[in-house]
Amino acid sequence: SLLQEKMKFLDNEVLKPLQTKFDDFQINWKNAANDPPNLPYDSKYKAFANLEDMQEIMNDLVDPECQQHIDALQSYILVSCGVIKAEVEELTMGEKFLMRCLEINDKIQEEKYTLSCRLSAHNQLGIIWCMRDENNKSRQHLEKSLNIYFNFKNENSREIFLFEDLMYPEKYEVKANQEKNVEMLITHTYYYLAQVHGKQGNPKKSAEYCHETLDRQLRNSEYDPVDWCSNAAILSQFYLNEENFKSARYHLTSSLIIFDKHFDENKEQDEERKEKVDMCRAHIDRLCGKYGQTILEYSHSESILAKVYKTIENVGNSEDEAVENPEFEDIDVSSRIEEVTDKKIADWETARKTFIWAQKHFTSSQEFYTMNEKCSDYVEITRDMSQLYKHLIYFEEDNDRKSKMHRRRADLLEMVLKELSETHYLLVVRQVLFELGEIFSDLMDLKTKKWNEEPNNPHHTKKVNMMVTQAVHYFTRFLETMKVEGKHPDKYNEDSVRPALLARFHLGRLASKYVVEENTEQHMRNVLTTFTSYKQIVDYCTTHEDAAKAMEEEYEVCQEMVRLLPIKISKIRDNLKRS
Repeated sequence: SLLQEKMKFLDNEVLKPLQTKFDDFQINWKNAANDPPNLPYDSKYKAFANLEDMQEIMNDLVDPECQQHIDALQSYILVSCGVIKAEVEELTMGEKFLMRCLEINDKIQEEKYTLSCRLSAHNQLGIIWCMRDENNKSRQHLEKSLNIYFNFKNENSREIFLFEDLMYPEKYEVKANQEKNVEMLITHTYYYLAQVHGKQGNPKKSAEYCHETLDRQLRNSEYDPVDWCSNAAILSQFYLNEENFKSARYHLTSSLIIFDKHFDENKEQDEERKEKVDMCRAHIDRLCGKYGQTILEYSHSESILAKVYKTIENVGNSEDEAVENPEFEDIDVSSRIEEVTDKKIADWETARKTFIWAQKHFTSSQEFYTMNEKCSDYVEITRDMSQLYKHLIYFEEDNDRKSKMHRRRADLLEMVLKELSETHYLLVVRQVLFELGEIFSDLMDLKTKKWNEEPNNPHHTKKVNMMVTQAVHYFTRFLETMKVEGKHPDKYNEDSVRPALLARFHLGRLASKYVVEENTEQHMRNVLTTFTSYKQIVDYCTTHEDAAKAMEEEYEVCQEMVRLLPIKISKIRDNLKRS
């Protein structure tokens, strides 16, 4: 009916004292963002005091004709009190104000007067319950927010009254900021829903809501480009870990496009902002490199079995069904999306292109993550570049070119190793030493193939032995870093037991790979070294059950070798005696 259509507003004279307090409230609320760290809530407490003053005036208002207007004002005061109390970490008080606000909202017939208020209240209750780890209750409030919003949208109403519109009803007109306020509240709803789904173990749903949050920020032009680009790149990382290369590539490309749209190479910014922008660019570059590295690895190592396990894992969580490849309404990615593939790589040319693209991005990220300023990041990126070569090698058929790529990996890592202090970067040093041991082992295998083709060529013999010596050097250095007070520990901790025993396993294998004349002293020494290394592993695994589990396959090999090698040793010994 028409009676319902028109809310009767309080007289201007009655509203005046409320308006004065409301204006003070708005000033304090705006200032809250700039409160000093030693008084973080100063302006919020002042704003709350203004609301209390308004409440006192409200307590004296009696006007049955304007009851709907009084109720609407009352609910906005309550929601504002609830938000402030929640933000100053008084959650129980906050919850009481918000629940009271929703009760009063229910008395008001028309949604347009309470829309923004109800959305704020449900959002804030969602946050409060989330902070208490009550994720189901949190989700109920946030989903209620979305329901209210979509129902209102379906009614196609343009009129929305915010707190200030109810304070100054005679000035009311439809303005852009009213709809914008509601749209921003809903963007927040999606943002909080993403967190709640994350906490509930629904990662895909969480990712979909993160995407929706980013999409809404773009559509409403409400975003900080640095934050937006970082978040889109991080979201691509989620899809990458899920092996959803299509979405991973799409979100990375979107991030690059929005970054280039906002930041010109030569635009001067103040120092602090420039640092943030450079860091964001380096972060995106680094994740682009990681994308290339991951898709190369996936393409050559994805096993049928892994897929079967993945399918089994995902059965049964109906909560975590989500849009597989969500896209942004306002971004055209066509100009850049084809820079890198999103399909499983099956040929050398695509592998090479992917490698070059990823390498370019990794190298670019190291302009920000430098050895001097950001040592840990620099080293990690260098190790990623080594892995990038490693995964490209699978697509190369020529052994000489394979060797060159391994050599390039070794150069990268040896350069870093020289600069690292073992005292400060012990774990990283260990990882680099181990990887260098593996690289020279791989090089040794490649050189051995050549030697097998031409066993009488002394150049090939020399090469094999050089590679063995290098690999032995790095695995030995690796084990040296494990020593405690100059001695190898009686028991390795859980994280280092497998690497420590694997290094010994490598050393055992490497000793048997030297190209030496059979049945000589040197041959005897090498076989004894192999035997000793394998024996150490068997002895350790016999007394430490966890180690036997960690070394399952290698342990079996070692047991077999420890059984067989003494026979070989006594044969060599007999032959030595004869000669």
